[in-house]
Amino acid sequence: MPCEGSHIFTHSTKTKAPWFGTMIYHLLPYRRFVMLDNLRRVFGGRLPETEIRCLAQANYAHVVRFLLESCRLQFMSPKQRRSWIRLENLESPLGAQREGKGIILLTGHFGNFDLSCLAGLVQFPRHRDLFHIVRRQTKPRLLDKLINRRFRRAGFGVLPKKGSLDAILKLLGRGSIVVYAFDQHAEKRDGVAVDFCGHPAGTFKSVALLALTTGAPVVPAFSWREPDGRHVLRFEDPLPLIECDDPTEAVRRNTQNYNTAVERMLLLHPEQWIWMHRRWKVAA
Repeated sequence: MPCEGSHIFTHSTKTKAPWFGTMIYHLLPYRRFVMLDNLRRVFGGRLPETEIRCLAQANYAHVVRFLLESCRLQFMSPKQRRSWIRLENLESPLGAQREGKGIILLTGHFGNFDLSCLAGLVQFPRHRDLFHIVRRQTKPRLLDKLINRRFRRAGFGVLPKKGSLDAILKLLGRGSIVVYAFDQHAEKRDGVAVDFCGHPAGTFKSVALLALTTGAPVVPAFSWREPDGRHVLRFEDPLPLIECDDPTEAVRRNTQNYNTAVERMLLLHPEQWIWMHRRWKVAA
């Protein structure tokens, strides 16, 4: 039977994990061990084990919906896409961009963020070439090409996570908005270990370095799926830049501040995040 949702679900304490999420949890438990380990790391001691398992089942259901929505998007008209996504506080990034600097849009794998961007951007064709997304290559290569082509057709520039520093600096210098997913593990050479959901996590330091070097505002953004199946893409106000005499400490403090923003967004809809990802690889 579908399990009852826990009180950590933001909108309702009566949320249920759909039957297909429960079925996949038991019959096709891809990366279930990783998911449960992550959930226990964050919620252990705060939630009973039954509610943690319920959250895992709801997360499997979210993955199924994510895949179905991505397929459905291909066959929707611009009008249908506009009705599928609600944008909140768009003035935050566009207002900051009008000040003459580029923007770093700080986000993560919340809800169906790719869909929210692709469906939401059509509402503002005048900004079609303003957004550029930095993304890690997806395997297999064919899937990666399909994803990149879809972004480009929607008006997004696409930049690989490695080797794009010069291109990013040029884009920020001419006032573009660079979208950066910030919730994946970073190796020691690329990141710094700072707290995330109560535990040290290797976190990319590139966003802090870019913000400190260029002065570009960092604007958090996240998306989630509403109970009726529609999506919301919300932009928060820019995060304050933390400056200090020690450059290394400045990078660490800003990176921690970004992680805290991502954590805050994650906890609003925890069933819609990537718990299958090995986020915590740093020894406590």
